[in-house]
Amino acid sequence: MKKILFVLALLISTLSFSQVEEGTIISRYMEVYKYNTYTDKFEKSSGDWINTMIDFNKDYYMIIFEGGEPSKVYWEFSERDEDGQDIYYTETERKFIINYDEQEIRFYSDYSESEDIYTQIIVLSKISKYNPED
Repeated sequence: MKKILFVLALLISTLSFSQVEEGTIISRYMEVYKYNTYTDKFEKSSGDWINTMIDFNKDYYMIIFEGGEPSKVYWEFSERDEDGQDIYYTETERKFIINYDEQEIRFYSDYSESEDIYTQIIVLSKISKYNPED
């Protein structure tokens, strides 16, 4: 019985560790990278100071870009990779990676089946936890 409780506790702690905390973060900087098929590399196409607010929930996130309307996106947790990044896939077939060490959020979009790669990456950085009292 003790072994079953131990395994159950371990499983619950692993599941709770494998997803982003519910709450709101603010990103202050955004970069966009596009895949160049000739060089086989991602090249920075733009970067600017843009405030972005993301409210994380278990089954979806709400995102508001500076001056824009809120957008609700449903997502599903996929895995935590060997680098400790949480990987999600959205209802719109985009890949969403949270890199805790670099404090970045990456949105991969525009999947090319011929290249077998996402061809655009949006990187949100300069991240902090939202505090309404600030």
